[in-house]
Amino acid sequence: MKLYLGLLESSLPHETRIFGEVEGKLLDLRLVYAAYLAHAQGSHVSVYELATFYFPQTIAAFLERSKPALNALDEVVSFARKSGIGELRGPAAERVAYDITEVRLLPPFQNPEKSFVIGFSDQARVEAMPKAEIPTAFYKLPQTFVTSGAPIVWPKFSEELDADACLALVIGKAGRRIPPEQAWDHIVGVTLLIDVTARDVNRREGLTTNNLLGKNFPSSTSIGPSVLLKPTRKELENVVVKLSLDGSVKQDFSLRDCVFNIEQIVARWSILGIKPGDFLAIGASMALQSDRLQNPAPLKIGSTVHCFSPAIGELSHQIVLSKGVRR
Repeated sequence: MKLYLGLLESSLPHETRIFGEVEGKLLDLRLVYAAYLAHAQGSHVSVYELATFYFPQTIAAFLERSKPALNALDEVVSFARKSGIGELRGPAAERVAYDITEVRLLPPFQNPEKSFVIGFSDQARVEAMPKAEIPTAFYKLPQTFVTSGAPIVWPKFSEELDADACLALVIGKAGRRIPPEQAWDHIVGVTLLIDVTARDVNRREGLTTNNLLGKNFPSSTSIGPSVLLKPTRKELENVVVKLSLDGSVKQDFSLRDCVFNIEQIVARWSILGIKPGDFLAIGASMALQSDRLQNPAPLKIGSTVHCFSPAIGELSHQIVLSKGVRR
């Protein structure tokens, strides 16, 4: 099941909705659940209130509802398929099914408390296969988030940009100091992420073990377009991600190729505490191609970058010039 966060043309900016993809259509899950409740109990009393509880305005809030919300999602999907997508309406005959082009998609997570990308320092990469036992990480700040279709704006302060395709593991269950053997209990889904780095800035920051400005500037974090919910461990390990630049594939990886596994990453970074809606992303530059780590793809003005996975969808962006930047 794929979840999306989006706005309809008639929606105000704060009126975000959770959509689920069923039979090629995006369903407004709150309204479909309200219709299900009205059908099940033969009354419209309180159906909108109950539906709003289980399907609130953000995916993170939905995940905080835990198992009852996931059960409600299963009921929605079953009801939608039995009713027929073309016949579905809300309790007051509201429209509930949309083509993806009719929904303005947003980054699936708006303000996570923990939004990490696992990585190595440039020095460690130069030293060929890193032997670090502890996966390091860096923050990707929410104000840098965009999703598919938005331009990636070349920052004024950098001369060297690159991109790394990532799989972001979405946390569905809170925890702290999670033992490795329990790590998978806390993963509820996965989404795509493109980590855009101002490499020249990042390299200078690395001299002081800092790692912030080179990783965090407007549009430096593309995330989405959907969250693949509740994949099995086997399904998640088999998700393939590719990054291409102007049609040429530059990166290709799955979690099987990564030098750190899920257990190590969750055990390490849950020291800080993790909760539903947080994510831990693993990039292609952490994955082996033959006996070497893959490299981020250098970007240039005017190019189009794609990050694609058949199981999740596609992120697509053009690299554009920031106003005032000379190239």
